[in-house]
Formats: sequence, C-alpha cells, structure tokens
Amino acid sequence: MTKNRWRYVLIPAAAVVFSTAAGLEAPLRNLINFAKAGTHFTAKQLCSGVLMAGMDPDQMLREDLAAAKGWIQSKIDPISGRVEASALFGLIRAEAVQNGARGCSQRIDGRPMPVLPSEAVPASRDPMPSAVPWPLINTASAQPPEIDRKALNKVLHRAFREDDPLTPKRTRAVVVVQDGWVIAERYASGIRPNMPLIGWSMSKSITHALMGLAIREGVLDLRRTPNVPEWSAPKDPRQEITLEQLLRMNSGLAFEEATGRLNSDLVRMLTQEADMARFAASQPLARKPGKKWNYSSGTTNILSRILRHAIDNDRLYWNFPAQQLFNPLGMTTAVVESDSSGTWVGSSLVWASGRDWARFGQLYLDNGSWNGEQLLPVDWVKHARTATRGSKKAYGAHWWLNRRKSRPDLPNESFSAEGYQGQLLLVAPSKRAVIVRLGQTPNKPGFDANSFGADVLSALR
Repeated sequence: MTKNRWRYVLIPAAAVVFSTAAGLEAPLRNLINFAKAGTHFTAKQLCSGVLMAGMDPDQMLREDLAAAKGWIQSKIDPISGRVEASALFGLIRAEAVQNGARGCSQRIDGRPMPVLPSEAVPASRDPMPSAVPWPLINTASAQPPEIDRKALNKVLHRAFREDDPLTPKRTRAVVVVQDGWVIAERYASGIRPNMPLIGWSMSKSITHALMGLAIREGVLDLRRTPNVPEWSAPKDPRQEITLEQLLRMNSGLAFEEATGRLNSDLVRMLTQEADMARFAASQPLARKPGKKWNYSSGTTNILSRILRHAIDNDRLYWNFPAQQLFNPLGMTTAVVESDSSGTWVGSSLVWASGRDWARFGQLYLDNGSWNGEQLLPVDWVKHARTATRGSKKAYGAHWWLNRRKSRPDLPNESFSAEGYQGQLLLVAPSKRAVIVRLGQTPNKPGFDANSFGADVLSALR
C-alpha cells in the first residue's frame, strides 16, 4: 500500500437495537461501549494484519471487519506505521502503532508506547508450496506416509468451499502433518504460506510452552506462589492462588469470557486496557482457588506478566519467545504481540503461518522433543494433557482435551489448541498427526472442528 486510505467498518446494526428491560445499560452507554470496542479492535486488527502480516486491507475490510461497515472510519499510514480509527463523528478514537516485526500495540489514552528491541529474523528454509510431501522435522520417517490422497483432497476442497453466504467458512490455511511430513497444505486467495495469521486463543498453548521453558531455565517454579502486585495487601485471599491454578484456569478469579458482550471483561481487556494483566489481576475472587474451572483469557495475561517480573529484564523478556521457542523450532513467522504496557498478550495475540503452527503442534506431539533434543521439560506435555479439576475432563493446562461430547469423532487421546473464529491446532498421537486450520469464520455453524478433524484423519493410514 503506497498511500493513506480511509476505510469504513460497521458495528452490527443489531447491537444498536437496545432493550428497554429493567437492569440493562442505558442506550447511550451501550453505544459508547460499542464505539470504544469497535474502534480499538479496528485499529489493532488493521495494524497487525496489514502492516505486520502483509494482508490485503480490502480483504480484511471485507472479511475480518465486515460487520462494522459504515460506523467506524479508519486510516492506515504505512510510512509511520500507525492506524487510526474513529466513530461517532470523531468523538471516539483509537490508535495502533507498529513495533517493527514485533507486530502492533494499541495506544491507550495517549500512553507512551514501549520501545521493543528489533531482532534479526532467521530466514525460512521451507520449500515452495507443492503437492509433494516434504519433511517438517529432521527426525521425520524415511519416507512420507501413505495416505488416501483422493479422500484428503476432497476434505480440503470442502474446507475452502463456500456453500452458504449466511454462514461463510473463510478458511485461510490448512496444513496436515503425519510422521513428521507435511503431506498436504492449502491456502485461500491472498494468503501466502509464510504469512503470519492470528491464532486468537491458540496463543494460550504457546504461553504454556513459554512457562515450561521458564521453569526449565529456573526462572519460575510451579511449587511457589507467584508474586502479583495486586494481591500484595495483607490477608488478601488471592495470595493463595498458585501458578498451577493459573495454568489450569481454576484460580477462582472472576472474569467474564464473552465475545458477544461489548462491555465484558474479555472485550474490555483486549480493546481498552493498557495493562491487561493488571486489569485481570484486579478482579476479585468469585470462588475458592482450585475448586472451580473457569476459562479465562485474563489468567493467561497474568501469567505473561508473572514471567516478565520473574525475568526482570525487559530486553530478555521480549526476546524470550524467539530465543527459547520460535528459533529452535524454525518458526520464522511467529510473533507475540504486547499490550501498551509492554507485556505479551499471551491469551490471544500470537501470529504465525500455518506451517509454523504445525511446527508447534509437532513439538507437543513429540512430547516436547524437537529433532531428537528435549526442548520442553520432561512431562510438560503430560502436564498439558492432564485434565483439570472442574473442567469435566475437557481442559488440561492451557490445552483442550478431546474426551468430550463435542468431539465424538476424534481420537480419545487427541488434544487441541483452539481459538476464536475457528482456529484449530489438533494433535492426534494415535495417528502421529498434526492438523492446522486457520480462518475467519464469523459464525460457529461455518466450521465444525469435529467433522473436519475426523474427515482429515480418516484419509490418513
């Protein structure tokens, strides 16, 4: 893109049809919440998607931001690396700023942005896309596995085919790995194999790996209670929350994880908080720690800041994901974005290509080993796959477990990282397989992870 452009995005009209039921927020407050969330989301997504990932702005406006057409104005300035968005005749404004190859962060209330150090990105050695299988790891089997190529091609065709305009799939990338070989990959128009795509809550599983690496390095200890400033008052009951409970999302902290409510804790944290971990850590206890499972992006961002404080050196902290995880795996496209306080948004803002998400899945398939070298602590993958109390065996430690009714056709021992709008990283040990599906599916009926995963696995032998 060679010049500034004004773009328009819309907040769903339904959101402005306010209920008059007693107890609900006033229409004006709803409208303001809507404008705040929408402008910040628009500025951040355009900055990351266009300026960092290299996506086509027109495609993002058509797909990622289609629901907001006509309400929010946005301006992309590639020269200064900034995106501005406004709503309500300019009364509500938001801005996102690019941090070089490290993605983008929002500027909240004019707060100065952290200056993140630049880092040399190793060149990818991946081959050009082809129908020929290629080894993802050095320890791949001597020959690519035999598969039912015709059946697999049909599955991939269905994954990208748009059957109903009311429930679009918008699949952007699929990568299938078996026995260490990339046996199939396909990309939507405008999506390149080396283009980083947002993982949303798949990012949480990256955070699990980073915490394991910090434990391996002696920076953190699961047996110790973490130091969280918001819990430091004498007799604060939150001081009893352990690192393990945060990793298992049964800390007891109140947090409303809702994408559909404009003023939910999740939406407010991701769109309007300069220090997301502080916001999450300031929530009160809703129940006794360790007793009740509650899926919460807030707890992951608390973990991100715990690690920052433990490292106690921002340059080392910001370089930690690349040096400890991405570079060893050859994940050359991976980026962990930070909030405007400089803490990783480990809950939601990891971007990586489909191939690099597959590398991460292969690490967990191989029990934390990469090319024959143990990268994660021994039993750290077992830690991820151990069911959390209160989750009805559906959740481990920052990974989903497929022993549940919603995944009846997947292998019992399979586990997955999953994210908003149909992001899926499925690890199936019994098939020695990793399946990545990235997309922008606005409505859940548009993508069925159970049937997609089962259909891909059925084509593997």
